[in-house]
Amino acid sequence: MTTIYLVALAFGLTLLVASLVLGGKDTDHGDGGHGHAGDVGFGWAPVASLRFWVFLLAFGGAAGLALTALGSSTLVAAIGAGSIGYAAGMIAVLVIRMLGKNSVSSESYAGELVGMTGTLVLPVAPGEPGKVRVAYKGRAEDFIANLANDDAALPTGTSVLIISKGQDDSVVVALDDARS
Repeated sequence: MTTIYLVALAFGLTLLVASLVLGGKDTDHGDGGHGHAGDVGFGWAPVASLRFWVFLLAFGGAAGLALTALGSSTLVAAIGAGSIGYAAGMIAVLVIRMLGKNSVSSESYAGELVGMTGTLVLPVAPGEPGKVRVAYKGRAEDFIANLANDDAALPTGTSVLIISKGQDDSVVVALDDARS
């Protein structure tokens, strides 16, 4: 059993350190903790989360090794390792879900900017993207801008209207007639 605990601990710690160093998101069940009526599957269950398995393996493996080293029987060590690992995984998932529900994002997404005006910081021409600066959520954000149609090029400093979201979080702009 010691080998199983060592492998679980090594794998869990490797994943835990990798997630801390590399960052990124949990490969959770995909609905952000907001289950929808009629959905079938395990979206509500913690076992659908990679974070759960990382903590189960890391803490379960460590608990199994510790209990074995303290002279516990194989059964007691296995039950203790499983219980501690499961509890650690559940707590990790629940804490992250609670934090996610109460957090406010200040990130800007191009789709939220439709109807707003901005100022070109790099010129834009047909087939040649530029860059638009938009005052949004209390700060200035820059987005890649493409012209809505094949109008004449617009120079830096031109006021533009964001008319739609483009590809890859870019925006589609047109001359802001109200300010021109």
